[in-house]
Amino acid sequence: MQFAASPDRAMKISHGHFVRFALAFAALALNSYFAQPTEAASWVTTSPMTTARQNHTATLLPDDKVLVAGGYNGTNAVASAEVYDPATGVWTSAGLMTTNRYYHTATLLPNGKVLVAGGKTGGVTLSSTELFDPATGTWTKTGPLNFARYFHSATLLLNGQVLVAGGYGGNVLSSAELYDPATGKWTATNAMSTPRGNHTATLLRNGRVFVAGGWDGVITNAGLASVELYDPVAGTWTTTNAMTVGRQSHAATLLPNGQVLITGGSSSNGITNSAELYDPANGMWATGKPLTVTRSYHTANLLPNGQVLVAGGDSAGGITNSSELYNPATGTWTVTGALNTKRVVHTATLLANGKVLVAGGNRNNTTPVVDLSSTELYEYALGSWTNTTSLSTNRTEHTATLLADGTVLVAGGRASGANSLSSAELYDPASVTWKTTGPLNAARYGHTATLLPSGEVLAVGGYNGLSYLSSAELYDPTNGTWRDTGSPATPRIRHTATLLPNAKVLVTGGTTNSSGVALLSAELYDATTRTWTTTGPLNNARYAHTATLLYNGTVLVAGGFNSGTLTNAEIYDPATGIWTPTGALNLARRQHTTTLLPDGKVLVADGQGKSNPSLSNSEVYDPVTGTWSSTNAMTAPRYNHAATLLPNGKVLVAGGGNIGAFYSSAELYDPATRKWTATSSMTNSRLSHTATLLPNGKVLVAGGATNTIVLSGVELYDVGLGFDASWQPQIGTVTSPLKLGDSLAITGSQFRGVSGGSGGNSQDSPTDYPVVQLRSLESGQTLFLSPTNWSANSFASTPINRFPPGYALVTVFVNGIPSTSSVVNVSVPIPTAPKLIDAKTLTNGSFQFAFTNSVGVIFGVLTTTNVAWPLTNWTALGGVTEISPGQFQFTDPQATDGGQRFYTIRSP
Repeated sequence: MQFAASPDRAMKISHGHFVRFALAFAALALNSYFAQPTEAASWVTTSPMTTARQNHTATLLPDDKVLVAGGYNGTNAVASAEVYDPATGVWTSAGLMTTNRYYHTATLLPNGKVLVAGGKTGGVTLSSTELFDPATGTWTKTGPLNFARYFHSATLLLNGQVLVAGGYGGNVLSSAELYDPATGKWTATNAMSTPRGNHTATLLRNGRVFVAGGWDGVITNAGLASVELYDPVAGTWTTTNAMTVGRQSHAATLLPNGQVLITGGSSSNGITNSAELYDPANGMWATGKPLTVTRSYHTANLLPNGQVLVAGGDSAGGITNSSELYNPATGTWTVTGALNTKRVVHTATLLANGKVLVAGGNRNNTTPVVDLSSTELYEYALGSWTNTTSLSTNRTEHTATLLADGTVLVAGGRASGANSLSSAELYDPASVTWKTTGPLNAARYGHTATLLPSGEVLAVGGYNGLSYLSSAELYDPTNGTWRDTGSPATPRIRHTATLLPNAKVLVTGGTTNSSGVALLSAELYDATTRTWTTTGPLNNARYAHTATLLYNGTVLVAGGFNSGTLTNAEIYDPATGIWTPTGALNLARRQHTTTLLPDGKVLVADGQGKSNPSLSNSEVYDPVTGTWSSTNAMTAPRYNHAATLLPNGKVLVAGGGNIGAFYSSAELYDPATRKWTATSSMTNSRLSHTATLLPNGKVLVAGGATNTIVLSGVELYDVGLGFDASWQPQIGTVTSPLKLGDSLAITGSQFRGVSGGSGGNSQDSPTDYPVVQLRSLESGQTLFLSPTNWSANSFASTPINRFPPGYALVTVFVNGIPSTSSVVNVSVPIPTAPKLIDAKTLTNGSFQFAFTNSVGVIFGVLTTTNVAWPLTNWTALGGVTEISPGQFQFTDPQATDGGQRFYTIRSP
C-alpha cells in the first residue's frame, strides 16, 4: 500500500477541534477492640473453585483479588492456579505454575509479584521457586532454594526480603535462607538452633521473626515447645522462653497489642485446645483460656475489630466445621457461626473489605480423602447509624457534593411545599459542624450538582417555586460564592448531569412544565469555555430517569417517565454525540437509583413501576452484553431512596417510600452474592434526601421529607468494622494532580499494619501490606492500583490509565482496615498532534488505522467520500479505542467497497 501526505493538511489537533486525514485503498492521502455481637456473624457460601484442593496457598493480591495456587487433589500435586474476585464472587483461571506442588509457601513481594517456594510433588521435595505476575497473569521461574524443603515457613521482612526457615527435606531442617527480589537469588543466613517443620513464623512489630514449636522428627507427633527469634539486621537467631505446651500444626497470630496468640495444634497428648500468649516486651508467656474445641491444622485470622477468628481444623472428634472468636479485651473465646462445610488444611484470607475467604481443604479423615473445591465467606459487621449535627435549614430535593477539601456542600432544595431555597451550607466531618456559605443566585430544587475537575460545583436547572429554570451557576470553594455560567438552552427539572471523561458535563432529559412533558434534548457544558452546546437528542424523551458513566466512557440512561413509566435504556457516546438503544429493563421504573459496581456492571434498585406502587426488585446491567438480569428482591419496595457504593464494594440503600409510607429502613446489596440483607435502620424515615460517602468511610445522610414534614436531621452510617483508629494506615502525602499515564505515589505510616493478620502457620495467608483503591467522586468508578514498590510507609503504583478525570478518593486498606481517604485530582488529558503509526486493509475488507496521542483522550471518527463537504454532512462512525496507553486504533467495517474514503478524527 502506498502512502501520500498532503503538506498543507498536516495532522494537528487541539481540544474541541477536528483533525482530518484521508485514507484511500489505492493510495493514502493524509489530511492531518470494638467487639461486634457474635450473633451477627455468619458464613455464606460463594462460588466454588474450579479445582478441588488441599494444602494449597492463598494470597491477597494488590488488586484485591485472591490467588490460590497448587495443592493436592487427593491423587496428585496440581499446578493449576485461580483467582477469586470479591467484587463478583467468581473464580477465573490464573494459568499453570511451572511445577506441580503442595506444602509450598506463597509470599506477596513489594513489587506486586507472588513468590512461590518449595513444597512437594509426588515423593519429591522441591527446591524450585517461581513468580506470579498479576499484571500479565504469567508464571516464571526464579532462583532455586539452597535446600529443597516443604512445611517450611516464609516471612516477608521489613526490608522486602523473604526469610524461609526450617521444613522437611529428607531430614528436618534448621537451615534458613533469604530471597532478594532485586536479584532473584537465595542466600544462606544463620541456621535456627533447633531443626523444625510445621512450626509458625510471625513478624513482630520490631521487625524480628518469632518462630514457635513445630516437629523435629524425633518423637512421633510430639510438638516442640522451643521458641526462637530471628534478627534480620544481625542475621542471627536467639532462643527465648519456651511455650508451656509443645505443639505443631498450631496457629500463631500477632495481636494489636503486640502479643502473640498461640492456639491449638498437636502435642504429645494429642490434639490440644490450649492457648497461650507471648509478650515480646519481656519474653514471658501467659496461659490463655482454652479454645472451645481441640483443633490442629486450623486457620486463625485477626479481624479488623481486633478479635481473632479460628475456623475448622482437625479435632479429637474428627474434622470440624466449628469456628470461634477470641476477644483480647476479655481473654475469652465465644462460639460464632459454623462453617457450612467441615474442613481442614484449608486457607483463610482476610479480604480488603473485612470479610474472610475460606477455600478448599478436605473434609474427612477416612480413605478416600474428599478434597474440597467449595469456598465460603465470613462476615461480622452489622452497620449502625448515629445522629450528627443537624442542617441549619430544613430541606429536601437539595443536592450534596463532596468537595476536594473533604467537606460537603449542601445547596438549595425546598423547605416546604414549593418554598424553594437559595441557601447553602458546608459540613465538616472533622469538626462535625455545619457552617453557612454563599447562597445560590437563584433559589432552586430538583436541580443537579456536579463537581468539576477545577474543584468548582456546577448547579443546573431546577424549579424556584414559580418557574422551571434554564440557568446554571458555579460554586467556587475558595471564596464560597456562586456565579452564573451561561444558560442551558432548555429549562428542566428531574434531569441528570454526568461528568464525561473529556471533562464536559452531559445534561439529559427532564421536564420543563407542570404538565410533566418529558424532554428529548441533551446539552453539554464546557467548563473550559463556560459555554453550553446541544448534543444528540435522546431516542426517548424522559424524566425521573438515571444516567451512569460506564467504565468505557459512555453513558447509560435508563428508565424514567414519559406518559408512562419506561423500560427502555440507551447509551450516549461522547466521541460521536450519538445515542444508541441498548437492552430494555425487565421492569418499567422511575425515581429509581443506579450504582456503578466495581466490576463495571450497573445495579438498578427499586423505583416506581407502571401503576405507581414502589418496586422491591433490582436488576443488573452488563455493558459487555448490553442486557439486564434480575437479581434478588430487596427487603422493602421503595422509591426516592438513596444508594451509595461503600468502600467494601457493597451498595447501601437507605430510606425512600411507597404509597403512603416513608421508610427509615436500610439494606445492603452484595455483588459477590447478588443478595440484599437488612442493616440497621435510620433514626428518621425519609425520602428525597441525600447520601454522601465521606473520606472517613462513613455515609452522611441529610434532610429529606417524611409525610408532610421536611427534615433538618442528619445521620451517619458506619459499616461496623469496629477497628481502633490507632490501627488504621495513615496517608501523609499523595500525588495530586495526577496525570493519566503517570504513577501515583503515596507516603504515610502503618502500611504494614498492626499484624500479619493471619495464622503464621503452613496455611498462612497474611494481609499486612497496602491494597490501594482509587475511586471517582462523580462516577463511583473504582480501580485497585498495582504497585511497583511498597514499604511500611510508602506506595508507588504502575502508570494509571483508563480512569475518568476529576476528583477521586485514594484509600489504603491494610488487614481489612481502610485509611481515611485522601482526595486526588486526576487531570484532564490534553490532546496533542497525533502521529499515524499504521493503516491497512484487513482481510475482511474493512479498513484500520492507528495513531498515538495523550493517554486517556477521547476521539471520534467522521467519514465522507467528498472531503469538500462541510463537517455537518460527514458521517459519524464511532469512537476510537485506546488499545494501550497512548495508542489508539479505529476499524471501519463499512470501508469494503474499494472506493476512497476520507476520515476526520476529533476530540469532542
